Amino acid sequence: MHVCKFSRVSILGLALSCGMLAQTGSRLMSKSAVGAGPSTPSRAADEETLRTLNEKLLTAHDHADVATLDRIEADEFTLAGDFGTVAKKAHLDRLREPNYKTEAVDRKITSQEIRLYGDVALISETDHAHTADGTFDFQTSSVWVRAGESWRVVHMHYSALAKK
Repeated sequence: MHVCKFSRVSILGLALSCGMLAQTGSRLMSKSAVGAGPSTPSRAADEETLRTLNEKLLTAHDHADVATLDRIEADEFTLAGDFGTVAKKAHLDRLREPNYKTEAVDRKITSQEIRLYGDVALISETDHAHTADGTFDFQTSSVWVRAGESWRVVHMHYSALAKK
């Protein structure tokens, strides 16, 4: 696992983006509610699918499983933190590097919240990753978009939580 040390960073941009998605999503949900949109799977099924995909995404990153990440991440995927923002290609290229360190991770997700806005979802959670190098706690937010029957992650932002 590649471990990055993070300082506190502002997620104002992400919050603003999510606010815009929420407004757009509300319109999408209103259209669906009156029967103008295509029928979608149930909310519970969407939440379970997203929870499973999110777990696969984190596990794939821990093991530098580029093939799985390539399937789950949309082409326009971006990853952000105090290191800046990187596009999908740069993210996957980094995982392909011979000196990229992977290791066993015992991960516990807490405070997970999945919010659905039509074909857009926001997952926010606290990620407690325990490795041989120590324990790392992150606040993570990811934006997912449904295309047809598939969900793909388009953006993920994570920040290290301050040690207590």
